[in-house]
Amino acid sequence: MLSISKISLRELKLFNDDTGLNEKDFLPISKVRAMSLMANPRANSNDNVLYQAHWNEKLIAYLTVLPDIAFANNQSIPFAWISGAWVHPSFRRQGIATKLIDAVVLDWKGMLMATNFSKITEAVFEKTKTFKTVKKIEGQRFFLRKTLLSSYNCCSHSNPITYITEKFINLLNHSNLTRKFLKIPKNIEIEYFTRPDDEILNKLTLATANTLTKRSTEEINWIIRYPWLINGLLPDRAAQKFFFASVIPAFAYYMVKVFKDDELIGVLLMQHSNTRFTVPYYWFESGTEDIMARVILLHASRAKASFINIYNQKIVNSMLNLRPYYFYSKKRTRKYLVADSMADSIGDSFELMDGDGDCAFI
Repeated sequence: MLSISKISLRELKLFNDDTGLNEKDFLPISKVRAMSLMANPRANSNDNVLYQAHWNEKLIAYLTVLPDIAFANNQSIPFAWISGAWVHPSFRRQGIATKLIDAVVLDWKGMLMATNFSKITEAVFEKTKTFKTVKKIEGQRFFLRKTLLSSYNCCSHSNPITYITEKFINLLNHSNLTRKFLKIPKNIEIEYFTRPDDEILNKLTLATANTLTKRSTEEINWIIRYPWLINGLLPDRAAQKFFFASVIPAFAYYMVKVFKDDELIGVLLMQHSNTRFTVPYYWFESGTEDIMARVILLHASRAKASFINIYNQKIVNSMLNLRPYYFYSKKRTRKYLVADSMADSIGDSFELMDGDGDCAFI
């Protein structure tokens, strides 16, 4: 018999500390993701964040949500991002994912958003007839090298043919050579930080002041300190039981200030996750986007990322002008699905940063 259960933030600590979880065939959440959810400054201890489906006590599906606050129409509106939905292969196409989403919609009274989802997950959202695409943001994926990996959070090939093919393609990649000549002007200096200082926090809160989620210094610190991925060179026993990546060979934040003639012109929070490179949060002076594009491209190249995802249109345009220094690019569209009740509360005129939703954590 199918049963749906839910776990609140208050209950999540006990759940996460249960040593009996190690004996389960599957885990509905990783320890680092659970720790991040418990540290979320915008969450309430009574918020339900983990939903599970069992068939005769066997875990067959799960879904997590990420509590947040929207600022619209002079109101602060609690809501949640849907994130991390999975159904066991033997139980797919039976409406179980839909039942999980219906439970979340009922629980959160329709105050829900979703982004960064697969096409399969999008189809499930459409089946509920509760969500609609309220916003689309056009971006670009800039390839530094060609990768044939099916998952961008993996670094190894199970098929040697794809590995050899990929190596051959990249031998012909002219950007491998031309990137060696990519420079930043001599009057540009970069300063690195492992933790944000007050100036970084102030600039990033300023940059998000007109967005839907208006990040405070507390939230920016939380995002940096509690990512959902950790570095690990060997397979992790618990992580192998969780469908989504949690331990990967290469994960890092690069937090930098960019100066021109000793004057601060930009702050970039960049993230490297195996093959992928993103810029979740940023602030820069108008007219300096060409410099920011070069700084991002140089960091992604030296981190040996395969591609860069960018949705800030000014940086996208500047990066397009650096064509000799990357292999090729492809247009990307990020969709934001919003449940009906949420759409009524916030409308369709709002701004978001590249890192909003779960995009800054993975």
